[in-house]
Parts: sequence; structure tokens; C-alpha cells
Amino acid sequence: MRKFLYYLLLFKKALYIMIYPFFMGKSRFYSIIRMGIENYLIFQPAKLRMTRVQRNLLKKFETIRFQSTDGARLFAWFIKPQGNKPTILYFHGQAESILYHQDIAEFALKKGYGAFLLSYRGHYRAWGLPSENGIYNDGQSAILKLNLLGIETKNIIVWGHSLGTTVATNTAAHNKVKGLILQSPIKDLPSAANDLFNFYIRRIKVHFIRRYLKMHFKEIKFIQKFDNLGKISKVRCPVIFLHSKTDRIAPSKNSRELYEKKLNAQIYLAERGSHWETKWCIKKISEFIENL
Repeated sequence: MRKFLYYLLLFKKALYIMIYPFFMGKSRFYSIIRMGIENYLIFQPAKLRMTRVQRNLLKKFETIRFQSTDGARLFAWFIKPQGNKPTILYFHGQAESILYHQDIAEFALKKGYGAFLLSYRGHYRAWGLPSENGIYNDGQSAILKLNLLGIETKNIIVWGHSLGTTVATNTAAHNKVKGLILQSPIKDLPSAANDLFNFYIRRIKVHFIRRYLKMHFKEIKFIQKFDNLGKISKVRCPVIFLHSKTDRIAPSKNSRELYEKKLNAQIYLAERGSHWETKWCIKKISEFIENL
């Protein structure tokens, strides 16, 4: 049954991306349809694949409910830092929730760092309709909330994973934060869409449509950009890019190309590692934070 639902969802995604070009007109009606299709394909809150909070983490973080500057009702886990240690502001990726990244909370507790794991609008225990500008607003609202909790912006380290790296880069570009960690980043929306569909093509072994899809994506003009490539040069704090060479969701060339735009940054390319895990890069992240 689960496999059937997986292929049904995949078919629905493929159908949406196929009909997208038919709504390329300039009218407001077409723009609304395109935004709806984009948001369906980009944001898939993981509400049906929940996992429990680990027992060893219970009562070790504070649940925070707050409003974004435009009225969305947001949710986060907050761990207060020990002494003057920095606080990690964490942005998760697509089709995820903070429940999948409890290892970040464990890492912060072990090191004595603060942590603020944000749930974007429309995701786990947060309300509102997600969009590119919406989750950027959520990122900025998280900075403001941390300030109210007594955490200075200059003592915040922004950490993003996958799609969350676009929120992290945007947040770091507009705030004087302590550092920026980009784990398995994407470059922009068109390349991320192409990479993801290549992954699905390999998964279901329909290689004959790869060439068609490549041409198809070149013709598509997305409304939303998620442009890490265009924004990374605006970041003024120390930056580290981390990528696994075996990442099948977002290829490691993403980090290499971003690094070329930010040559004073650090880059770490692991020989092996999953897109979804942090084990392969946590040591490098720890070293980066300790040297800030």
C-alpha cells in the first residue's frame, strides 16, 4: 500500500510539472495557478510520517509558539545556551519537520550551545500557507524572537539543510550573524527541480524521459527563485559548505559552484554520506563553530 501511494504521489508531481507551462501567461489568474503548482511541488510538510520525540530529549527543550511579522503562527524548539556559547538557528529541508532533526538538538545539548529549531508556516505545529517569501519571513521572525529571548544576533549561527539552506542564506544576508552552515545546499529552484526529477527517474528506472525533462525544465520560468547562487555573495559572516559526494538528491556540484561564488568560505566534501543524515559532517560542523 505504501509503495502504491508513493508512485501515486510521484505521478501527481509529474502531472503538475507537465501542465505547468500551459499557465505561462501574464494574467493574475495564471500567476495564481502557477504559484499553487509551485507550492504543492516545493512544500510537502511531513504530517503523515511523524516520529516521536526521543525520550532523552523530553523536558530538555522549551516549546515556543510565536507569530511571524506577517501574522503566521509559528512553532519552534528552544534550548538555552550555556554561558556565552552561541545559539544555532536551524532550518530544515523539504518534506521534513523538526522531528527528523532531533540529532541537532542532541548536538547542541552535548556542546552547551543554544538551539532554535524552527517549524515553518504550514509545517509541524505551525499554521499558514508556505511560500518562498513566507518562509524567508519566518526566518527573520525567528531572529527577532531569539532577540526577545535574550540571544543577540551576533551570537547566532544559522544552519540550513537542503531547501532550508535558501532560508539560511537569506537570513544571514540580512543579519549580522556569527556564522552560516549550509549542509547539502541547492543552487536555485530550476536546478533543484531538475536534480529531484533525475533522482526519481533513476528510482523508477524510466531513463528514456530524462532528455525530455531536461529540455522541459529549461523552458520553465518559475515565479519563485530560491536563489542561493545569487545571494551567497551578500553574506558577510564566515561560511562553510558541506556535501556528500554520494548525495542522490542534491549533487555535490551545488556546493562547489556556490563555493566559487564565496571563495573566502570553507568547503567540505565527504566521500560518503546520505542527504538526510548529519553523521558524515557533524565533526566538521563542530570544528567550524569552535573556530568562530
